[in-house]
Amino acid sequence: MATTAGPDRTASPAAIDKVTCETYSDMLTILQNTDSSFYRGAIVPQERTGWYDLAFRVIGRAPSAGEGSVAAALAALKQFRPPMNTASSTPDATSSKWNNASQALADACKAEGLPYSGEAFVGG
Repeated sequence: MATTAGPDRTASPAAIDKVTCETYSDMLTILQNTDSSFYRGAIVPQERTGWYDLAFRVIGRAPSAGEGSVAAALAALKQFRPPMNTASSTPDATSSKWNNASQALADACKAEGLPYSGEAFVGG
């Protein structure tokens, strides 16, 4: 799997936004596969927490162009930790804020023509 290095300090805002949206994809991939593993009983809560911690660190390290819709959405998303929803839990304010901020970053990436997605690889 190819990885993309962060842009250098002279990179254009568009180049930085591209890396931001790629980093968002990495975070989505971690969350998607973590939840799939958890709900299949393949990992225990402690492991799930560790993977969520990693996802939060990944998006926390995403570069920001400092301007534009992608940068603004990234800044908003970095304020919230991904919630670990369970089948028995009801969405709380953090979940709603996280979901709204995540969707805003998805929308900003899409509006700039920058692909993003989570890649499922756990399960059948």
